[in-house]
Amino acid sequence: MNFDEIRPYRDEEVKDKIKNLTTEEQFQQMIGFIRPDVAFEEIKQLMDSISSIYDFQSKFIVPILDVLINKTTQGVTFHGLDNLEKGKSYLFVSTHRDIVLDSALMNYVLLKQGFATAEIAIGDNLMKIPWIVDLVKLNKTFIVKRSVPKEQKLDASMELSSYINHTIKEKGESIWIAQRAGRSKDGDDRTNPSLLKMFTLGGSESNVIDNLKGLEIVPFSVTYEFNPCDALTMPELLNKAKGETYEKQPMEDMIHMGKGLEGEKGRVEVSFSPPLNNTIESFRDIKNRNDLFAAIANEIDRSIHLNYKLMPTNYIAFDLLNGNSNNAKSYSSEELENFKNYIDSQLEGVEGEEELKRETFLKIYANPLINYLAAKEG
Repeated sequence: MNFDEIRPYRDEEVKDKIKNLTTEEQFQQMIGFIRPDVAFEEIKQLMDSISSIYDFQSKFIVPILDVLINKTTQGVTFHGLDNLEKGKSYLFVSTHRDIVLDSALMNYVLLKQGFATAEIAIGDNLMKIPWIVDLVKLNKTFIVKRSVPKEQKLDASMELSSYINHTIKEKGESIWIAQRAGRSKDGDDRTNPSLLKMFTLGGSESNVIDNLKGLEIVPFSVTYEFNPCDALTMPELLNKAKGETYEKQPMEDMIHMGKGLEGEKGRVEVSFSPPLNNTIESFRDIKNRNDLFAAIANEIDRSIHLNYKLMPTNYIAFDLLNGNSNNAKSYSSEELENFKNYIDSQLEGVEGEEELKRETFLKIYANPLINYLAAKEG
């Protein structure tokens, strides 16, 4: 397989793709919104000087993230990088809260700390606009074919799996992929065992365990003290709570993408868990493949839940949900009042029964703590 339909751009393609990108009016508008202090001609001159993917990330993407982090967060911190070795490739299986920033912030931290950045998996449902395709493929993104006919899904999964195995084991590049299709809008981070099955389809080893160990799976999570899209996700979550189906609105993903970038996020932390190879090896005696994938998925979840950086908003939401103040030592009275006011402001424009709205919203922030406590007990 040459993977040309899904792979990121290569160094030799950078000049032409940047030339196309800088002529796009929507791209110019986006840059003007992020960097109103800099004339686009100056940005264009910088981009015209770029001739490699590394330069694009370090000279263009990182400065933009610096601006966004400064504008919309109280800082980005990290822990767990000591679990990784420089020069080694990993498969980061990640929580997914924000369409763009989850993977972007991971690569931001990796680059700043002297690690190679990872290639990023993104669904083709987000790739409707040609200049966005160019932008993300310049930023080491590859395409996951989700909108293919049912009869082509196995072929698409085989291609994706082969690309992941090729990239990690032969190219020596790391990969970021969400732990399941779609974001965990309710804050309940769970790995789909089918994802692990997909990883093994294109592996060269005959044994599932050996295939997965060759990928060096690392559970990864991003914590946002405030989720900028929390109110935007409420209609879907309320429908789900009432057992009703939800129809995604036109351009909904693009709206969430923009809000995720520009919205206030408070404190942000990225967390790298230890690689899972020793744990995966301990499951070698599980002969049923479905049981094996389920066991490994549970272990990814457990690692994420234990290493997820809990914020005051998580503890406050948990206490408000339970009608007590058992975790008051984990937040101040000022943080409590601020979050109460924040909840009221976010729910003001959301239609629905008041008690269900409040409970559903609180669970977005309480679920990470609920999962942490369950993992700790287990």
